Amino acid sequence: MLTDTPHHHTGARRPGRRRLLPLLRAQPIGYLLPAVVILAAFALWPLFVLVQMSLSEVGPAEIVGNWSFVGLRNFVDVLGDFETWKAILRTIGLCAILVISNLVLGFIAATVLSTTGRTASAVLGILVFVWALPPLVSGSVWRFLLDDTGTLNAILGLLGISPVNWLSDPALALWSVSAVVAWASLPFSILIMRGGLLAVNPELIEAAAIDGAGFWTTRWRIILPLMRPTLWILAVITVLYAFRSFDFFYVMTQGGPGTSTNTLPVLSYYTAFTNFDMSTGATIAVVSMVVVLAFAVPYVRTIKNEETS
Repeated sequence: MLTDTPHHHTGARRPGRRRLLPLLRAQPIGYLLPAVVILAAFALWPLFVLVQMSLSEVGPAEIVGNWSFVGLRNFVDVLGDFETWKAILRTIGLCAILVISNLVLGFIAATVLSTTGRTASAVLGILVFVWALPPLVSGSVWRFLLDDTGTLNAILGLLGISPVNWLSDPALALWSVSAVVAWASLPFSILIMRGGLLAVNPELIEAAAIDGAGFWTTRWRIILPLMRPTLWILAVITVLYAFRSFDFFYVMTQGGPGTSTNTLPVLSYYTAFTNFDMSTGATIAVVSMVVVLAFAVPYVRTIKNEETS
């Protein structure tokens, strides 16, 4: 009896060990669980609530409690509202300004700064500082500079030029804030393209110089085609940045004067938290998110193609 007991316990442990083998083999997956939980808690769950709100009737009285399902009625109302389409056009205009300025000016500046030296290092340090500034801080500074009685108009007055209503004129406000957003995002584009320029094989540049190609001809005919994947990815990132730009508009104009600077994020915010129409604000946010996904999918595919090539 005593000799059979250990054999009995040993036999009982072996199946348990066999059941633990798959768990041990899958142990690396367990390291992903905290990230998955955090992603679900802070990204996927709010996204689910946003979509649920866009399909429901939610106002100040219904924000706490059960939401009545209305289907796609909110989307029909939002897409049938002329203000939504004007906000979409303003956002597309912002995207065009950012893409053109970031790619064109960014490439020129990156080309100039691709050389090494103290001057280039100092300028790069300033660019990093500008890029790292919080939008609320830089937006507040630019609001002071572009005010009707601000520094810029004071300088124009010294030159004998009449003051310009940069932020209070409906015809200029959108372009003024868009220029500030472009100024804030330009350092990132310069740094990315400078890295791409430094990664180009110097032998290609030397061969072009031997063949008689000038400085800018080499950049336009040789380097620019080599950087096409980088430029494409940068353009998509810039569009995504434009569709989520809210801080500068909120700080500098708050969507005004009137509704002249209401882009999609600004319109969504004020619809939800000023007019207290949460369901319509959520619907506008979902529409903006769908447009962003339309640009994000090609970006992901481009990344995968570069990794496999």
